Amino acid sequence: MRGDVMGEAEQHLSRTDLESFFAALAFVREFGIEIFSLAPGEVAIELPFDERFSGPPGQFPASMVGVAGDVAAVSSCLSLLPRGWALATLDFTIKMTGVAKGEKLRARGRVLQAGRTNSVGTADIYVVSAERETLCGTVLATTRNFQIKSLPNAAA
Repeated sequence: MRGDVMGEAEQHLSRTDLESFFAALAFVREFGIEIFSLAPGEVAIELPFDERFSGPPGQFPASMVGVAGDVAAVSSCLSLLPRGWALATLDFTIKMTGVAKGEKLRARGRVLQAGRTNSVGTADIYVVSAERETLCGTVLATTRNFQIKSLPNAAA
């Protein structure tokens, strides 16, 4: 069930806001993760194959499949937060369902439960070859949501 306890009247983060959040995360930049599609409560990302981060030669290791799923699931939760809020992953579980050998990973995240302090999201992760998607894993993630506090004026 997807419910927004933050209130329908509050403005959710835009695609630009989410892209800015992504750009602020060094691991997202390093791995080349990009938003593929976005709707409130649903975010899909892509992670290109990079031999530097491969497990078995030529394959995505479970850890990278987990990263893709975590980012998609957590980003779907982030997409329902109002401006001025952020989140962090509390935990996530990955279950591999197949070999992750292909050009990129595409993770499709969605919110299962949106809360004020915690949210739960899930993502199905597909390995993509010649634009054909094959399911290779699934992730369940829990977030801690928090309001961003303004930093005190350093000149004071």
